[in-house]
Amino acid sequence: MLCSKCSQSADTLTDGGLCESCQAQAEDRRSDIIDLARAQREQEGLVEIDDNATLSEGNQNGCYVAAWVWVDFAGTQYDKDKGEDNEPIE
Repeated sequence: MLCSKCSQSADTLTDGGLCESCQAQAEDRRSDIIDLARAQREQEGLVEIDDNATLSEGNQNGCYVAAWVWVDFAGTQYDKDKGEDNEPIE
């Protein structure tokens, strides 16, 4: 079998068709991109990025990184500190 990235012969390939060496390089790059996203965008309690975040990379000079974004319900129709009559719960 041939690696889809380096075209070297390999006894086993990953699900993505990569040899062990190319898979390790891809995982290191992925981890580095997640670290970069954290450095640029993460804000504790507001924007958080998981270690296994989904990446979406195209032809542009960057990529999208899936993140958890906090949405505050205070003062909205979803406020959990208000009763059915929209008054604060005591």
